[in-house]
Amino acid sequence: MDVWKQPLRLVRPLTISRSTTTLVENVFVAITMAGKVGYGEAAPGPWRGEPIEAILRYLDGAVLLLGDDPFDSDAILTRLDQRLGDNGAARSAVDMALTDLVGKLVGAPAFRLMGLDATRTRELCYTIGLDSVDEMVKAAVDAASKFSALKIKLGCPDDAIIVREIAAAVNVPLRVDANGGWSARRTLDLLDEVLVPCGITLLEQPVAAADPQALAEVHERSPIPVIADESITDLSSLRPLIGKCSGIDIKLTKCGGMREALRLIHAARAVDLSVMIGCEVETSLSITAAAILTCLADYADLDLHLWLQNDPFAGAGLRDGRFVLPDGPGIGAEPTPALRPPGQSLR
Repeated sequence: MDVWKQPLRLVRPLTISRSTTTLVENVFVAITMAGKVGYGEAAPGPWRGEPIEAILRYLDGAVLLLGDDPFDSDAILTRLDQRLGDNGAARSAVDMALTDLVGKLVGAPAFRLMGLDATRTRELCYTIGLDSVDEMVKAAVDAASKFSALKIKLGCPDDAIIVREIAAAVNVPLRVDANGGWSARRTLDLLDEVLVPCGITLLEQPVAAADPQALAEVHERSPIPVIADESITDLSSLRPLIGKCSGIDIKLTKCGGMREALRLIHAARAVDLSVMIGCEVETSLSITAAAILTCLADYADLDLHLWLQNDPFAGAGLRDGRFVLPDGPGIGAEPTPALRPPGQSLR
């Protein structure tokens, strides 16, 4: 297994309630066997307690624990869990690379090996980052001409104006995401004043992840479905959310990979929660892996690869706004010339 990191530049700043991003540095792995290469990606999240240094340390240990049978992935991941502890992003990179490698070794797409119907992917929802009201309206109008649903990032004093202006300017379904930037009281006021009157279809993480009671209060009183994002990580964090939201946002880099995401999807269904598949700032490699799982989801919040200047992979496409999965073996995302070879690692 080779491990390296690579900077990824955004075409423009992406601002949410807690931060602005112009550049990220993601970690990539390549697991090779019998001339086939499986690729994986980890998106660091210091706010999750997973800075890039911790990811690299985890992967240094993982190299020694792979064994020699990529088809024995559950046993491999169990070894990692037992010996290396929790690091969802790094674990996801290994899981993704194993999934990709196995598909290439047997010559079949990962979605077929999972028994999924590739025609059942979901439509991409495009993100409108926080900016001035005029710039956000301009971005929404442009995006609405290309995509069938938009998500408006909120969490500033102009939230109500932003929603009203965008709702008046476009004619596509709108979702909003405060990234935990509101109190329960603020959320309920905005619901009455603007979100419900403007026809918002989904409300994502309105309150802080550390305040489950506020989430429950909003969920109980909101006529709009409430999706938990920062409040959910992996399967172990699902139980406390039952009855406190309408659905969950599953991200591979948060939960620990495609296999854990599948478990989380089925568990969410068992307790009548809807499922969104989301992403961090990631390349078409991770987006394609996540897009495969939208065959089992209700929503696809997977657009941040479109914000990259130097995407080092080419993968899932779009047709009429809906994901089209590659039919090549494995995950189906292939390197582009922008991918830094492992030998040029900055580690």
